Amino acid sequence: MNTTKPARQITSRSLMAVAVVLIAVVNLLPIVWGLLTSFKTEQAILVSPPQFWGFPSTASHYGTVLGGSFSRGLLTSLIYASVVTAFGIFVGSITAFALDRLRFPGKGVVFYTIVACVPLSIGASILAVPNYMYFSALHMLDKWYTLPLIYLALNLPLATWVIKGSVEAVPKELDQSGKIDGLTNTGVLFRIVLPLCRPGMFAAGMLIFIGAWNEFIFGTVLVRSAALKPIQVSVYQYISSFGRAWGPLTAAAILAVLPILVLLFILGRHLVAGLMRGSVKG
Repeated sequence: MNTTKPARQITSRSLMAVAVVLIAVVNLLPIVWGLLTSFKTEQAILVSPPQFWGFPSTASHYGTVLGGSFSRGLLTSLIYASVVTAFGIFVGSITAFALDRLRFPGKGVVFYTIVACVPLSIGASILAVPNYMYFSALHMLDKWYTLPLIYLALNLPLATWVIKGSVEAVPKELDQSGKIDGLTNTGVLFRIVLPLCRPGMFAAGMLIFIGAWNEFIFGTVLVRSAALKPIQVSVYQYISSFGRAWGPLTAAAILAVLPILVLLFILGRHLVAGLMRGSVKG
């Protein structure tokens, strides 16, 4: 009996499991450490070597954070991310439908421009200076719409790409059936295609929300008013030239990352389903 193949499968799966565990530890350890530190007293934070358990605990750091301007940053980021997500899904859906179903001059240029801009969603700090110059010339710095415009521009290409995969998976024969019944392209979009693209739209919305929520560079450069500062910039206020307030700093960091962790924990499977929607067409 040949046992070579089962042995290789077991080895492969074991290596895969070890790799997954290592990746999980590397990613979760800073969060766990920050969570523990946020509940330590000031004296316990400075103890060397650090304590993972049995330390004096307190929740005062969270009271300090929530009692200051951090709550305003939390609400501001929630508004930014929600507005950008709504507009991003709407514009991305229309753009994806046009690129997949319609013919118009410059379609290829638009498509490849969007593809080239997809990496912007994972970081575009190099664009901070030119965008600052553009917004300054247009007198659009430190406005209520400044950061939403930037967040929409950064995340819209990826959202369009994700939704386009779902649109491609919808059979074009359904379009023809709708047009036979008297639907225009707009009717086909909103009554046939988009209802069948909900998983992709949901995934795109989650990616936009996470991208807008986690952005830091533009929130630091383009707005100065405290009322317009997003949550990630609010975390940074606990770092100064005089040192770091480790208790409030870690408490603020945990509060900033907690909504995303909860979102991924509850809706993560829908994100995966939406991203996989366009992998199998028909």
